[in-house]
Amino acid sequence: MSGIFGIFNRNGRSVDKKIVDTMLEAMSYWKPDERGTWVDGPVALGHTMLWNTPESKLEHLPNRKKSQIITMDARLDNREELAEKLEMTDSPIDQITDSDFILSAYEKWGEACPKYLLGDFAFAIWDEKKQQMFCARDHIGIKPFYYYVDDNKFIFSNEIKVILSHFDIKKVLNDDAMAHYLKFGLLSDLDMTFYKNIYKLHAATSITIMVDENKEDTYWKAEECPKIHYNSLDEYIDRAKELLEMAVNVRVRSIYPIASHLSGGIDSSSIAVLAARQLGKNGYKLTGFNWTPVLNEDTDMDYFEWGNSKKIASLEHIEHQAIDLSEEDIFELYQTVDITQGDSIAFWYEHQIQKYVNKKNIRVILSGTGGDEFISNNSYGYIAGFFWRGEFKRAYNALRVEGLRSRYPVLGFIKRFYQEVILPSMPDWLYRIYSGSYCRFNRILNYIKPSMKKSIKALGPNYKLLMSVGVRNNMLNALYDGLIQTRIESWNTSGVSHKIEYRYPLLDKRIVEFALGVPEEMFRQEGRSRFLFRQAIDGLLPDEMIWSNTKYEPKRVEKYMEISQKAQTKWMQYYSIKDKKNEYFKLNSIFHDIAEFSLKDSLSKSDYGTITAITNLILAIEAYKRYKKC
Repeated sequence: MSGIFGIFNRNGRSVDKKIVDTMLEAMSYWKPDERGTWVDGPVALGHTMLWNTPESKLEHLPNRKKSQIITMDARLDNREELAEKLEMTDSPIDQITDSDFILSAYEKWGEACPKYLLGDFAFAIWDEKKQQMFCARDHIGIKPFYYYVDDNKFIFSNEIKVILSHFDIKKVLNDDAMAHYLKFGLLSDLDMTFYKNIYKLHAATSITIMVDENKEDTYWKAEECPKIHYNSLDEYIDRAKELLEMAVNVRVRSIYPIASHLSGGIDSSSIAVLAARQLGKNGYKLTGFNWTPVLNEDTDMDYFEWGNSKKIASLEHIEHQAIDLSEEDIFELYQTVDITQGDSIAFWYEHQIQKYVNKKNIRVILSGTGGDEFISNNSYGYIAGFFWRGEFKRAYNALRVEGLRSRYPVLGFIKRFYQEVILPSMPDWLYRIYSGSYCRFNRILNYIKPSMKKSIKALGPNYKLLMSVGVRNNMLNALYDGLIQTRIESWNTSGVSHKIEYRYPLLDKRIVEFALGVPEEMFRQEGRSRFLFRQAIDGLLPDEMIWSNTKYEPKRVEKYMEISQKAQTKWMQYYSIKDKKNEYFKLNSIFHDIAEFSLKDSLSKSDYGTITAITNLILAIEAYKRYKKC
């Protein structure tokens, strides 16, 4: 994790050094290990360094090679491969920096160079000969990249606040973005941000800025990943094992201690075990974090999340940490989380983890995010895929196997047909009605004033890109619907101030491509979902954990909703009277419902959606207050 920014005055005007200094200071709030700038005429590049990988201590950015200058936030995972392809084997590979690799790749392949890079990256290269700024973001979008562009200037950074620190950028709230956020609760599948004229570069995309022209290119498309065909199940399993080990090993490269999520599920547990064993070879110990509230001694230790994570930690000598979250913590987060900067309510327990690891000088947290969506996909839509492709016999046989589990096979068959064929085939708007989220959304509209309500209704339904018919389509939906990006960008935003870099082994490009390419029956066999992944982690986890089909974690969710409701009551009580006037929200209606919740002895599951929606509204209100005070 590093900070990057840059300016290209397309009108030829020299960059004001005061602006560069201001942007550098705006990016230095987290006390970087090193920082630097490069200014020449109409162009400036800046960088704030977080030392993490061994070679990062050799970096001095911005870095110049011949007529190209780079600033970057990057960790490359195919360094040996690049050294061969770029003919850089004369120097010891541990003495070659990632910026040297990227500059050499640009020199050899030009604007096609991102295709050949493996890892997490966001970078910008100023090409003096071509008089152009070339920028790119990694395949999955782990590293953020924001920019402002008009006829006179191009300004970029991996933090929105740094762009806003430029003297000439007006801070104008984007009503369209606010409407989208209020309706869908996220913004990450769009190129817009909460500020007008500040945009986000999509994953797997590059942009080239010249004096009088802009070019944008998508250099990788998940839907174009080729199908994979091996001769036996064992070959698929062996390749999945190989990829999983590779993805973890390259992500534990750090000169600082490593932490990992350890929820007790098979995704994070597998990552934690592989990481712990790899670190153990060099005498280091992994710290594992569980989101479960700290339990009392008389609490049942065998329920899913707590019991499994404790068992893995004991078996693999992992330091086990549980995370507690109070209403005071959430109330504090209401005041500090800023959705306009890319943060969100994506698992607020994570903020408590960040505080802990910062004190321990841990700079890397491994996460199992992406497993459910790709390599350990639960095969939702699997049978529907057969049915709608006209493979009725295969659909029937699969449903029959599922139905035989029922005490009443015929009724079981009908039930599975509904669950496995009808539900995955529903368009998003119909599923929202079925699930009750549409009703909760209508309630949210009661909190919105007419002008914003009109903008929200104009957005229309959030149709799925594809129906969830087939496992591959399910994966593509997950990649493009914005939920993964919301979590990644949120944790990146909140982690910066604690000097934390998140790494996601199960979102390794090689694993994503493999999951998209293997036959769909690899994900469900013998009536078991996640079949390929479960086979691939054989020997890593106890058998009873691998083959358990139930993830039962109500205690954490129940406690989270309870303390969220209390935090909302506290927020209402502390809300300043003078802040009650705004153009978006009916605050009296919000206060009324918060007060109603405070009178309830217990919360029903139907209350959870409304509490979450009110939390989203509170964050929007607090963001609006900050905006008005600027």
